[in-house]
Amino acid sequence: MLGVSSGCLGSFSGHGDTVQFGALFPLSGPLERLGTHGKYATEQAVADINDAGGINGTEIELTALDTEGSVETATEQYRSLVERGIVGFVGGLISDVSIALAPEAASDAVMEVSPASTAPQLSTAGRADGRKYFGRVVPSDGAQAAVMAKALDDPMHVGADSVALLSIDNSFGAGLAEAQKEALDSEVVADVRFDPTAESFDDVLGAVFEDNPDAVGFTCAAGQEQGVLDAYARSGHDVPWVFSSGMFGGDLPSYYEGFYSASFSSGRTDGYFDLVRRFSDIDEPAAYAVNAYDALFLMASAAEKAGENSGTAIAETIQSVSGGSGHTVSVGDFDRVRSLIEAGRDVNYQGASGSVDLTDDLEPLSSYVIERISDGTIESLELLQPQYFQSEGGQ
Repeated sequence: MLGVSSGCLGSFSGHGDTVQFGALFPLSGPLERLGTHGKYATEQAVADINDAGGINGTEIELTALDTEGSVETATEQYRSLVERGIVGFVGGLISDVSIALAPEAASDAVMEVSPASTAPQLSTAGRADGRKYFGRVVPSDGAQAAVMAKALDDPMHVGADSVALLSIDNSFGAGLAEAQKEALDSEVVADVRFDPTAESFDDVLGAVFEDNPDAVGFTCAAGQEQGVLDAYARSGHDVPWVFSSGMFGGDLPSYYEGFYSASFSSGRTDGYFDLVRRFSDIDEPAAYAVNAYDALFLMASAAEKAGENSGTAIAETIQSVSGGSGHTVSVGDFDRVRSLIEAGRDVNYQGASGSVDLTDDLEPLSSYVIERISDGTIESLELLQPQYFQSEGGQ
């Protein structure tokens, strides 16, 4: 329906009638909802670009493959995409996958843009021959850690004197936990990792609450939290938790009352509503889905500006089409992208997920909002603009 493929052969270099892009998402397993919504949004970006005539007059052909949330599977799927002749791909979703794929993509001169990987070490990943082939349309966890720490420390919010950190056992969890420890004024009395597939979480919760923390800083991805949180609800403990971004959504269990989140602030831009209106099968997109649209649209805009459908051209040009200056374009505006470039004008993509103004590390400095569950609904308490992080805490 959207003019894309989930298993097509053919390649940009081999046939010349299409330009090949890929998408690597967990389309099965605990992260299936995030992955399928991300794939759907990527397909919508392809449809919008092809409806406008494609990139440099060439239509996009998209191959979307299932990573199963596994680094090993993602690596195998990436190699199959390279064999198809991709110039760029949207992915990975989780940081472990992006960390594994970034050096391979750089070596292959393939552009990778993640819609969701936030590990701090990705700021320097994917460099080769003076170019950076890894970018992302979400900020580094350094900023997210500062917001979680503020929610835990600040008397306006939790005001904890002691904190236990509970993090999923992967590079995302480890990186965010380390960044929180650096940012917190509160005493960290426990730093615990958990396996979301474990049969029991009794030992995990025992370690978290051994020294009676005032609050818990919780790092996880939506879809992998339910086991440990259900175990907490049965445990009899009662302290506020501060969640990492993307976990307030859908049904909110009653024991979430008084819980906080350090959430990305999309601001619900005009681009967001424009994109959601284009979705026929999704009422409320999952976390990071709209970021996936932005990832593909940015790569296509970069190739259009460069006048060349290649990973190298995208890597060299992508910052310039979302650097905070130029004529604004947004969701569905690829015909306007082309017209501005043909007229010699600068383009500044303002996406569905926000401004996505990319720094030299090809990542945005985004706004965050501290949220709290109050009477079963999500309440926004404090908005932290990018200037907050640039000035190390001063607005």
